[in-house]
Amino acid sequence: MYRPLPDGLTIKNSAIEGLGLFSTVDIKKNSFIGVTHIRDEQFENKYIRTPLGGFYNHSDDPTVIRMVTDVLPKLKFGDKVDINAEVKKFDNGGSKGENLFYSLHEKSDAKYFFMVALKDIKAGSELTANYNLYTYPKTGVGIQMI
Repeated sequence: MYRPLPDGLTIKNSAIEGLGLFSTVDIKKNSFIGVTHIRDEQFENKYIRTPLGGFYNHSDDPTVIRMVTDVLPKLKFGDKVDINAEVKKFDNGGSKGENLFYSLHEKSDAKYFFMVALKDIKAGSELTANYNLYTYPKTGVGIQMI
């Protein structure tokens, strides 16, 4: 059966704004959560949002961070990711550098965005990122409305 969100996440009313993304299980710091956006030049802003990418809200105290890559991550919900690594290779046999991930400000034209927990997240908590509708991060990289 198709599930638009990984097990362990749900969408419900947010105290921040509208609907939000919430954990239904405890999520450990540095855990892979899932793919949020896929690059497609045909769409406004050049990205398609996945269901996971459409419902998290902004916070100045974020619980998740968006990372980017040019190769679809083969990670599963809960797999560990070193978000502090300057560059990291996925273990998929690639050798030409096409399988690296970065923070968004290092590669603003990446094919995939994915979400990683910045801290331990308790079941029932809303997942939030530090972004706004016009730039990400707030330092000014101009990817609008993603």
